[in-house]
Amino acid sequence: MVVAGLALQLAFGIAFAWGAVVPLVRAQEHWPPLLLGAVFAGTPAGYGIGTAVGGRLADRLSPRRLCWASLGLLAAGFGPAFVAPSGLTFVAAYAFLGLGVGGGVGIAGSVAAMARVLPTARGSVGGLASAVYASSAVFQAPLIAALAPHIGWLNALRTVGLGGAIVAAGLLTLMPPLPALGAPRERGDRASLLRNRGIWRGLLLAFCASPFGAFAAVNLGTVLAAASVAVFGAGNAVGRLTAGVAADRVGVTRVMLSVLTVELVAAIALFLGIGLTGGLIAALAAGLALGGTAGSLARGGADAAPDRPNAAFGLVFTGFTAGSLLGPLAGAMIDLPGAWLIMATPAVAGLALLVGLGGSQVRA
Repeated sequence: MVVAGLALQLAFGIAFAWGAVVPLVRAQEHWPPLLLGAVFAGTPAGYGIGTAVGGRLADRLSPRRLCWASLGLLAAGFGPAFVAPSGLTFVAAYAFLGLGVGGGVGIAGSVAAMARVLPTARGSVGGLASAVYASSAVFQAPLIAALAPHIGWLNALRTVGLGGAIVAAGLLTLMPPLPALGAPRERGDRASLLRNRGIWRGLLLAFCASPFGAFAAVNLGTVLAAASVAVFGAGNAVGRLTAGVAADRVGVTRVMLSVLTVELVAAIALFLGIGLTGGLIAALAAGLALGGTAGSLARGGADAAPDRPNAAFGLVFTGFTAGSLLGPLAGAMIDLPGAWLIMATPAVAGLALLVGLGGSQVRA
């Protein structure tokens, strides 16, 4: 059960490996920077839709069915992009539909499945699934980069992407056909979720905490050594797992206070330009902050709506994906180093939200 759910996240984690082929695509296909960036942005745009829909379905359908549906969406996205590669098919099919919508449905299905094994550790389950998703680039990106000079960037993506999907499909056949959770279909159920103040507070917190980290993920390599990208990625993965476990133990409020504080310290350090070593530490902090936000969301959703934990998780996660989409796009219109501080201003709003509302949607 757990292994199958995590393997699914490895398959979708290829989204983080796009940067490994960007230089080749730019040189060989002459795609403009805006189009290359749109492939990055397409994934979080679709992911928000996928988590919202998948979270709602996870309360009513078997997790196994949901996981298979996510692989179907991945195949539907890979097909047009790999058979007829173009800017349009890579943005709309590969990024938005396959890795975005499919990935969102997949994380909802994986968390729902693993939560059946560890029902009282929903934060740890969500953090683990999210960490595996983020860490997959640790081996996928170097593998794609190594294959691309020999078989071409497209064949490298095909090989690694289809290989991951096949492995995930094989392991999914071993997942037991769990019954649906059986959440009651009450009249006005959707409206009651949308009126849930805890869900809205969680969504807004996730939105406030994510733009800076997403902006850093795209821009660190332009101002620091390439190693900063790897350091950021490691922090992102560790932050997701650590925050999920911590949210189960001390509550989401304390986790988010720590996340937002670390984020602001990283922003100030990068703005001041404190040297390579200090910059790498700041890159690690930025990764920890972005990952910590994502890792805490499963626990936050369960605390906000205990009777509909999966649907609540999906809605809260849309705040994270919206902030992750906003960060790189808005930050691109601001010059560095001032952009580091400006893109961290939502974190200040997040701290104000925590203080003003007392974090009542989560356990203290």
